[in-house]
Amino acid sequence: MRKYIYLAAMLSIAPAMAQDIPSVPVESDAVINKDVSLSVIGPAVGLIRAHGWRCDSVSALVPFIMSRGLSIKCNHFNYSYEIADRGGNWEVTLK
Repeated sequence: MRKYIYLAAMLSIAPAMAQDIPSVPVESDAVINKDVSLSVIGPAVGLIRAHGWRCDSVSALVPFIMSRGLSIKCNHFNYSYEIADRGGNWEVTLK
């Protein structure tokens, strides 16, 4: 549980998040891991959008098990992204 709190804190202060944190709807049938704080969603989507990719609604959010990061699915599972801590920098990868 401590790892997910740290993840939320790191995402909230990521450099790409200097602008406003977006408010993003979570789909009614979304698959959200119970250990993930919903406060992670706004900063995560902000990082995705900062790279020029779309995420209008969240379909799923699952943290990595062995490292710091998460997998996020958007727009009714049409787009998949991974957000990972790579050497102290948060990287977004389109999957």
